[in-house]
Amino acid sequence: MKSPMTSLMETNNKTRLGILLCLLLLVCANLKAQLPRRPEPPRLVNDLAGILTRGQVDQLETLLVNYNDTTSTQIVVLIVNDLQGYDVAQYATEIGQSWGVGQGNQDNGAVVLVKPKTSDSNGQVNISVGYGLEQYITDAAAQRIIDQEMIPSFKEGNYFSGILKAVQVMMDLCSGKFTSKEYTDDKAQALAGFLFLVIIGVIIYLIKRKGQSYSRSGAGSMWIPSSRGYRTGGFSSGGSHHGGFSSGGSHHGGFSGFGGGHFGGGGASGSW
Repeated sequence: MKSPMTSLMETNNKTRLGILLCLLLLVCANLKAQLPRRPEPPRLVNDLAGILTRGQVDQLETLLVNYNDTTSTQIVVLIVNDLQGYDVAQYATEIGQSWGVGQGNQDNGAVVLVKPKTSDSNGQVNISVGYGLEQYITDAAAQRIIDQEMIPSFKEGNYFSGILKAVQVMMDLCSGKFTSKEYTDDKAQALAGFLFLVIIGVIIYLIKRKGQSYSRSGAGSMWIPSSRGYRTGGFSSGGSHHGGFSSGGSHHGGFSGFGGGHFGGGGASGSW
């Protein structure tokens, strides 16, 4: 038979355990509450750090809304000053899941999360993709986008350029203009560049054969369509993905809202 003292000690231990569990639950709830809530009215570009100009935000929003309207794929750009103790990948995945980025029946959403560099902390970036986009934006492709399209621009202080190049590559991947394998395959890109130069050489040779001078034939004007043909033919040439879009108000009623997509942790992260 337990003594009164033993029973009292057991009761106190259970009370302390209960209090500890309650405190842990409160801490977890507080962490969740620190994540930004889904924007109302809904927007795809959310610069909570204030590093982009109004025009840059509008240009990105127009681009992404038009892409959502034509494909139903939703790409969210979120810029924050503080990750609130979260790992950058966990933060982006939580945003994608809690906001419901993408369509519920397709899970075709992606989150581009940027935490700018400050005097006392490194910059961090993550691309998180929904289940339905993992076949188009593989982890390797997401890592290459971060390493080659985003961080070089971020290091120069040009966040807009890095984000714009990243979302354009992501849209190209999801639209099938080129595959993740083509985008990440250095040999394929090198071969494409070589073939491009060969084609230019053949064009110049044919022009000369016809007795036209190179300068009079407007070779410079031929270079541009040839370059575009190379791009849409299925290969990426690195950092040259930012020439095809301009700002403006071409989306009519704005972004209509999120569809409830699901995320499973696919994507990649980087820091500088």
